[in-house]
Amino acid sequence: MSDPADRRRSTRVEVLGKIQGQAVTVDVTVLVREISLGGMSIDTPKPFKVGSACDFFLTLGDGAGVELLGKVVYSRATVEDGRTFYVSGIQFIDRDDRDPGNPVGGLIQKVS
Repeated sequence: MSDPADRRRSTRVEVLGKIQGQAVTVDVTVLVREISLGGMSIDTPKPFKVGSACDFFLTLGDGAGVELLGKVVYSRATVEDGRTFYVSGIQFIDRDDRDPGNPVGGLIQKVS
């Protein structure tokens, strides 16, 4: 079986600590680990249901923000330094990842 990273259409940018936000649909704070034009990896205090859709509002330290809709493709518990949190993979929905003017592209440019 091939590595999931090999199947990605867009390169992911590591942004841990630079982008935070809210999973609006379930009212959960998120910390973005990595982001690409097609999706993101997030840390949350609660798990997400795989296959569910969720609205996200992401913000940078300068106050710039973007609203996104994503589908949960995985969610797994992780323990670091005695703290349990959940790492989830989100695939953006209804986003043309070839459009250089899309809001995710602008967010990625600001953090990279």
